[in-house]
Amino acid sequence: MRLLVLNYEYPPLGGRAGVITRNISERLANRNNKITVITTWFDGEPEDITDGSLRVIRLKSKRKYIFRSDPKEMLSWMSASKKFLREHLKTEKYDLCLANFALPGGEVAYSMKLIYGLPYVILSHGHDIPWLFPEQMMWYHALTYHWIHKICLQSERNYIRSKDMKDNIDSFLGKKFSSKNMIINNGWDSSIFKPDYSKRSRQFIILFPGRLVKQKEPLIFLQAIKILKDQIPEFKVHILGDGYLRKKMEIFVSESNLNNTVIFKSWISQEEMLHEYQTASLTVLPSLNGDMSIATLEAITCGQYLITTKVPNNNDLIIPNINGNFIEKNNPGDIAKKIFDYYSEKFSNGYLLPVEELGKYHKLFEWDKIIDMYEEDFDKIILEAKLKRDL
Repeated sequence: MRLLVLNYEYPPLGGRAGVITRNISERLANRNNKITVITTWFDGEPEDITDGSLRVIRLKSKRKYIFRSDPKEMLSWMSASKKFLREHLKTEKYDLCLANFALPGGEVAYSMKLIYGLPYVILSHGHDIPWLFPEQMMWYHALTYHWIHKICLQSERNYIRSKDMKDNIDSFLGKKFSSKNMIINNGWDSSIFKPDYSKRSRQFIILFPGRLVKQKEPLIFLQAIKILKDQIPEFKVHILGDGYLRKKMEIFVSESNLNNTVIFKSWISQEEMLHEYQTASLTVLPSLNGDMSIATLEAITCGQYLITTKVPNNNDLIIPNINGNFIEKNNPGDIAKKIFDYYSEKFSNGYLLPVEELGKYHKLFEWDKIIDMYEEDFDKIILEAKLKRDL
């Protein structure tokens, strides 16, 4: 199979969507499929690099930051990608295009379908489909509604990662198109992410992994930490990520006398991330919205107790008082209470997640199983497209 992959964010750019794209691309390439990724160039990154069956082409656009991109920058990448692919596809042939996000990736794929007849599929990352997150995306989706609708209708398949996301896109496109919307979960690698309780720190350490943006509520989290400051002796907080709220967070930490408690570690390597998960006491993810978070999967499968909100799929992952607890959105008092309850009732008594509970996640979300699902469905779509052409 020859697969063209489109994503304006590919590591080190962006967050979880880029990581998902990289895992799919690398693992399909390792199965002797020919994969070409079209993404965004950033200072210090090679513009064109090939590693075995995987080629990554980075196109220059107006992107300014590693961790975020605005609509103007996305439009710039769309324009650069269309210009490049109009020439590239004259000589390079692909069986299928995997476009990440209805916009901008789907628009590029749709344009290439019109010109070259290349079939495409959409991998949605949640917020790109109206109206899953109306509070944050109302005006954007109002402006792009018909554009996104056309792109998703013209795709061969729309992949989503939770029942909530499927219900939403089924309603958006109409029930008669529900068969083209398929749930495939995020994955994780059990050969890398696994518990090692011998490394667990005796000190109480709280992790906050993720981008420092409004969606992740890092300032609400820090307000909870301020409440806990005089309730828990000598604990530490590790902030693992970066984003436009970093400066405000640093100011809050300084003004709240939390400098000796909160440590900012920005973006760290996979090996360092594993170390954080294996040594910390607790992970907190107070996100306003999202789908199946990679951080959620990695934390739980490394034996982390997780305190998080009821965003899509968390109901299926969290068993209250066994591997985590739910918190109210925008409520630092509730976050502080749940952390303190865990500290006093579980951490102080040496609680560890049951091994049999961890085994369940190993079976459900292993990346190899996820890639099997993608590869099988891609082959089916490619065969159907070939049969249509031969008629």
